[in-house]
Amino acid sequence: MLKILKDISMVPKGLRYKTMIGFALMSLIPTMVCAWIVITYIFPNINLFFGLSLANISFILVISIVISMLGLYVTKEMIDPVIKMAGEARTIAEGDMTKIIDINREDEVGDLSRSLNIMTQKIKENMEELKAYGEKTKLINLEINKKVLALSGLLQIGNLISSSNELTGILDFIIHKVSDVESNSISFLLLMDYGTNEYTVASSCNLEEEKAFGVKLKESDMAAGMLMKKFGLKNIAGIPVMAAGKLCGMLVVGNNEEDFIFADDEKELLKVFAKQISIAVENDMLVKKSKELSVKDEVTCLYNYNYIKSRLDEEIKRAVVYQRPCGYLLADMDDFKEFSAAGSPGKAETLLKEIGAVLKNSVTEIDKVGRLRDDKFGIILPEKNKRQAAHVAEEIRKNIEDKLGKAIKSDKKLTVSIGVSENPIDGVTAEELMEKAERLVRSAKSLGKNRVAV
Repeated sequence: MLKILKDISMVPKGLRYKTMIGFALMSLIPTMVCAWIVITYIFPNINLFFGLSLANISFILVISIVISMLGLYVTKEMIDPVIKMAGEARTIAEGDMTKIIDINREDEVGDLSRSLNIMTQKIKENMEELKAYGEKTKLINLEINKKVLALSGLLQIGNLISSSNELTGILDFIIHKVSDVESNSISFLLLMDYGTNEYTVASSCNLEEEKAFGVKLKESDMAAGMLMKKFGLKNIAGIPVMAAGKLCGMLVVGNNEEDFIFADDEKELLKVFAKQISIAVENDMLVKKSKELSVKDEVTCLYNYNYIKSRLDEEIKRAVVYQRPCGYLLADMDDFKEFSAAGSPGKAETLLKEIGAVLKNSVTEIDKVGRLRDDKFGIILPEKNKRQAAHVAEEIRKNIEDKLGKAIKSDKKLTVSIGVSENPIDGVTAEELMEKAERLVRSAKSLGKNRVAV
């Protein structure tokens, strides 16, 4: 019975049908009723119209009004859901995806509301998916930025190494770059002290000073568990640092986060940084070795301290074997710091070169002249005793005063104080002759400078 009533009702009908019914009820049927009244009662017999009873005419008008009201109701029932749906759609368009259009109808309005609800749900799902993708993209961008910073750091490290910067500065730079790989991480470098066979903290970042200062670890203390306990870390990654094919240290990165695992790409990046540290350490070793093996001073092109000391030892041994003398001079420029401070660093280097040239031209070809340090020069005089060596020293003093004694003040000129020592009178080793000459130079300076002390 309900199905029959539903079938004969307007519930399943479409908007077009309902619109036609509403139009008919509101306008067409009342108009036809009015026309029927006019044709039937007015034009055929106007007297009859006036002879109608008030009840009949009232009944007809009431029927017309009721029909019009029914038409208005049908139209309202058709328009109200559309207005409601428009308002709900506007709310959804403003961003409230939780809104649901609650219109249960079996016509086009119902179909449209259900379609809008489905579209809203799909848009909501797509927005959530896009949000998830956005979070993933954000994380990926952060990782990319980390990698870019790391690669930029590697290039900077390469430039520092190639520029022969101090090892300490290079290691500090690398360790700070390592900390950028993982946020809130602690990084430090343990290097082997070959003198004590212990590991010490050579550089650190975000590590408490009291934990880094004075730390000395044996090889047995380098296990991950021991390091975690020693430095108070919950997570740790240690990468060995090799130099010249031998283990020389360990790059350590750690933090105190819960359930943390270092990613594979982070481990690979740490290995690259460890390799850069290895290169820096090996480069520093080679630089030191080359300095030890070099025999020439870079500024004056004279022999350096290591060569003069070793050559003096050889000359002393030869002199002992052949029973011959060997003289040694230490020339210390007077007030050289004042002269160098008065000009530019380049001017000081030029002056050192000129001093070296004067010294070299004041001795024979078999004599050896070297720059020991700063403004001190050593001269080896084979086959010369103290008297002969003192004569050479006096010649050098005069040449310095005559050729380089340019006044920078009214009472100041460039002069030199020279100490003279001889084997075997003043010593039987290079160290003893050099120490004796050093004491004589101090004596010459105390007596007024610009003199030779024998």
